Amino acid sequence: MIKCIYLILTIIFAIKSSLEEPKNEKELIIKEYVFKNNSIELEQDFFITQISWTKKEDYKLNYLLGVFEGSNEKSFMDGIPIAIIKDQKKFSEINYIDINAVMHFKHIRYVPPNKNNTDISPIKIYGYHLFKNNKESQMNSSERYYQTTNLPLLVIHTVNSTEPNEKNDTNCSITLINEGKIEIKDNAGIKIRGRSTRKYSPKKPYRIKFFNQQKILNFTGYEKKWTLIANYYDGSLLRNSLAYKISELMEFKYTPKCTPIDVIVNGIFSGNYYICDKIEVGENRINITKMEKTDIDEPNISGGYLLKIDALSEVGASPNNFRTNKGVKGTILYPEEGEATIEQLIYIKIQLNKLEQEIYDGNLDSVDLDTYSKFFLVEEFCGDIDHVWSSFYFTKERNDEKFYFGPVWDFDIAFDNDERLILTNNKPNFCLFYGDSAGTAKQLIQKLIENKKVMEHIKRTWEKLCETVLNENVLIDYLEEEKMKLKESSELNDLKWNNYVLEEEEHKKKRSFGIKKEYFEESVKVVINYVKNRFESLTKLINEALSSKPKSPYPNYEKKSDRGYSYINNI
Repeated sequence: MIKCIYLILTIIFAIKSSLEEPKNEKELIIKEYVFKNNSIELEQDFFITQISWTKKEDYKLNYLLGVFEGSNEKSFMDGIPIAIIKDQKKFSEINYIDINAVMHFKHIRYVPPNKNNTDISPIKIYGYHLFKNNKESQMNSSERYYQTTNLPLLVIHTVNSTEPNEKNDTNCSITLINEGKIEIKDNAGIKIRGRSTRKYSPKKPYRIKFFNQQKILNFTGYEKKWTLIANYYDGSLLRNSLAYKISELMEFKYTPKCTPIDVIVNGIFSGNYYICDKIEVGENRINITKMEKTDIDEPNISGGYLLKIDALSEVGASPNNFRTNKGVKGTILYPEEGEATIEQLIYIKIQLNKLEQEIYDGNLDSVDLDTYSKFFLVEEFCGDIDHVWSSFYFTKERNDEKFYFGPVWDFDIAFDNDERLILTNNKPNFCLFYGDSAGTAKQLIQKLIENKKVMEHIKRTWEKLCETVLNENVLIDYLEEEKMKLKESSELNDLKWNNYVLEEEEHKKKRSFGIKKEYFEESVKVVINYVKNRFESLTKLINEALSSKPKSPYPNYEKKSDRGYSYINNI
């Protein structure tokens, strides 16, 4: 009996051994390493399947959102994340992270969150060396890359891990990973962009400029310049995308494309961002006639121009900045500074003054009512407190005396997300009257909407949109869909940034706008409730405006704040 059992076991072992791969091709390796200069150099290319580490007995150390990266260069300029710590483990407990991606590396490093230099040594790495036979085939066919959540992942590495700044481009490498594959791998320049978020937020917004034109995910066309929107003040992470969805439903000629992604900068998890178009003139963006320096006579000098009402535009700081005869402040964005000729700048400034005077005189010859009505409705429906402070874009085309309004941009503190305009649906007047103004832009727009023809056109446009493409169910369904898409990423984003705000009292004091930061679920509820009530409240405001002149809720005064000059006069 014993001999029979022994014989059966011998046969089973022999069959199993014959099925196994030769040990010289694939053999499990378990090695313990201690980090030196924050990284580990492996003996040779290595497929990693698991990492184990032990948390130190120090309550001050934070491992949450720490990132393990793999690289084939010592500089880690080609670094790719292989895992992120999503749970705060117990002291002295051995923690295992399964590496679900299939990648090969020569170097490994751990990047702690918030640069606290947490030592995580020693660690054990489990995995396989590359097969000795057919090594090249493995490297090319079997790689599957890690993503922190279900969203695409953008990985940025600057030269020598230099912090990006707001003045000059910092050279970097960028890798975009989607559905386990690398879709983009290119060098680029990166700089901090934006206004309020740049100045007051620890989560910085960026502008990236690839060395080569790139197509981002399902966006239209190839471009070099893209923006990374931080959405730091928007706990729902979807206020901007909802506004752009409304713009698309209204069939604006151009609506900025954007999609949510996760971002890692120099190995540090930076949270959820939206990668978006850059507002600029181009075939796939604001498609107006391109200007040449030789276009200094009619009809060529008549367009195209891209303009922006901007409270921080100071005449003298740039030849492209303007202040109209009655005090509206703004910038000529295209032709750009250095490209626009003196003749072109003089021409468009004359046209802006002409537009302004005509509006005050009740003349609408230079106003395209279709685009203005839609622009006004997006701003008012969304409750944008910065309606006439910034992000007010408009264009003038060649051989066309009219100005066209749009695209819409920047809604992270809209939809009941600013202390100056909280409970928007209870306000007795349009949102534009409650925020700051770019010089006298508020008076100009008030004059415009006091014109009965304008408000009647706005009313007809609103009613047609509500009858056809714009309704509560469409927007709520969109919000619910986006909420599910963002759920996993929002949890990590909340871990990263909500905790930061709670810890940084000094930063909280500097926040001069934006309501108390809410977590994702609560903030989405705020947006949904806002949308449910906005159709009725905006309809009421439009009807009331036709029966009487819309008046600013503020008395006549002029104030000066850190956001620029603000004229909030009741005309």
